[in-house]
Amino acid sequence: TEEILKLLCEAKGPTGFERPVAKIAAEAMRPFVDEVFIDTLANLIAVKRCGLENAKKMLIAAHLDEVGLMVTGHEDGFLCVAPVGGLDQRVLADRDLCILTDPPIFGVMSVQPPHVLKAEDMEKAIDMDELRVDIGMTQEEAVSAVPIGTPISFRTPGFKLGATRYVSKTLDDRACFAALVRAAELLKDRKLPWDVYFVGSTGEERAEGGAPAAAFLTEADVCIAIDVTQASTPDANPKIHAGIYNHELGGGPVITVGPNITKHVGKRLQELAKKERIPFQLSAAPGRTGTDAWNMHIIREGVASGLIGLPLRYMHSPTECIDLEDLELCAQLVAAYALDPGEEVQNA
Repeated sequence: TEEILKLLCEAKGPTGFERPVAKIAAEAMRPFVDEVFIDTLANLIAVKRCGLENAKKMLIAAHLDEVGLMVTGHEDGFLCVAPVGGLDQRVLADRDLCILTDPPIFGVMSVQPPHVLKAEDMEKAIDMDELRVDIGMTQEEAVSAVPIGTPISFRTPGFKLGATRYVSKTLDDRACFAALVRAAELLKDRKLPWDVYFVGSTGEERAEGGAPAAAFLTEADVCIAIDVTQASTPDANPKIHAGIYNHELGGGPVITVGPNITKHVGKRLQELAKKERIPFQLSAAPGRTGTDAWNMHIIREGVASGLIGLPLRYMHSPTECIDLEDLELCAQLVAAYALDPGEEVQNA
């Protein structure tokens, strides 16, 4: 799982440019399922069939896209850029980047040294429209080598932090797809009560995801999103964030409750976690969850939906952090639900 995680996270695929990552995801899933294909929107769809006629269908989706940048212009050989997805511009200064030309080239986010800054400028992030990427070229070379619209990704390699923590770019949400690969491995030789669709979805960071298209295509009876959720840090305010965005790293998967979650799906996930002795946490989502769970919930005539969260620190930065034990427990919970969704689904 750690090898697959590293391979997925170090691949480059900002929102709208995920197809190369989908191909990697397809190869990771292929040994454990009956069919793998990539659809029009570059969703990776892997199917494990139960062999029953007119079988019900479960779909579980983890998005493959990542936050990044896009080239919007050129200035004296430097690249002007705009964010793709909810990028945290506070962490961009001096960051090394990969510009996704063919072949890719490297760049660095230019920044003035502290010696020449005014005192007031030392205390604030640089505005996005003032950021420039240095690629070591003249204006003529840059215009020729890097077309407007070229995507840019971070270069952060993955590494272990302590015994069980893992740091990388793009753990949101490829760590959850790695959990799906692990779940598929756990289910490889098991008899299923329904067909299970593992989806690596696209476009989630722009809230125009491929997951609802996959839910429409497969006509799934239950759709579950698995996505990262905020883990606690020393500067988090427990009075404000408790139960919503503040979960413990190493505390197990986070099961969401709220109007975006079909009651019997959320309840069954909690029952199975208790039955399988999987430690879990609860998250209150009083409205839209901000994940593919919402987009899939309202597709067609409405689909029973759930959401499993993987605790993560430093979201939308190049150094996101998870606990590998949480990833394994998420995989176990997904496998448990695939094997035993409960009477309300089976008798529906």
